[in-house]
Amino acid sequence: MLGMFASAIAVGRMTGPAIGGLLLQFGGWTWIFWMNCIVGFVVTAALLKIFRGPGERRRETFDLWGAVALLIGYPSLLIGLTFGANLGWMRATVWFALAAAGLASFFWIELHTIKPLVDIKMFRRPMLAGALGAVVLSHMIYNPIALSAPLYLQNVLGASAMTSGLLLAVLPFSTAIASPLGGRLADRIQAATVAMIGLALIVGGIAAYSRLAVDSRIIIVAAVLALLGAGIGLFTPANQKVAFAAVDQEDYGVLGAMLSSFGTAAGTIGTTITVALMEIDGGRELWAKAAVFAEAQQFAFMWLAFAGLGGVVISLKLTHRVV
Repeated sequence: MLGMFASAIAVGRMTGPAIGGLLLQFGGWTWIFWMNCIVGFVVTAALLKIFRGPGERRRETFDLWGAVALLIGYPSLLIGLTFGANLGWMRATVWFALAAAGLASFFWIELHTIKPLVDIKMFRRPMLAGALGAVVLSHMIYNPIALSAPLYLQNVLGASAMTSGLLLAVLPFSTAIASPLGGRLADRIQAATVAMIGLALIVGGIAAYSRLAVDSRIIIVAAVLALLGAGIGLFTPANQKVAFAAVDQEDYGVLGAMLSSFGTAAGTIGTTITVALMEIDGGRELWAKAAVFAEAQQFAFMWLAFAGLGGVVISLKLTHRVV
């Protein structure tokens, strides 16, 4: 079921770039936002009709101070990474100090409050900590593709908006096919082994993407995106099974929220770091010259591939635990 769920998400991500490319080609960029509004209203109406009933309701305390500390620390980290590449790292030290204070306060609050936003004590379970760590590292290295690939395809290779949209759909299409397979394999063999294989394919895809140059062929780009999507499809359901097997059933809701929020936060940080690395390598000519952009992209994703090797090590350790 986790594989089918991941496949459904990938189908949505697959249709988005393709439809977006058509809208850009024939209607203009404003139609992308109009389409989001139309789809949003339709989906909201459908959910209100399908998910009926009040459900279980109970009063809960809200971790206000934890939320405030997180809202101070996390954006400050992103701002520091952004300003550091543009204005110099010394000028960004104030933001990094604020980020350190906010995030340190957040972890202290979560350890001492009755109803924390994130139950830090759950990380004492090695299998859960490893699965969440793999989620963080995987999102950090493959989420930047969503920003870099469209710019690379259009500004470096000269692909049209429609062609770029169709090429970008290759990644989620591959994920949609591989996700049910990853889920079935995780039900039949050791889930951590499947997750490790998927993560290794993700790292391999990032390493291959780091070799794309100013004269790379479109078919090569499509093959790299397909490899990356297949890795994501194998990794996601298997790693989620590892995570859910590490907690009790009453913690499923909290864990589901943690998997989603950790992945989103790590993807944002990874994208910010990638842009910073590209600006460090490309300088002021990064966004003006295609060759400079291609070289800077190679530099940034090479470091992401090295970081991804850490995730493979985590998955290797997980394979020693039967799931």
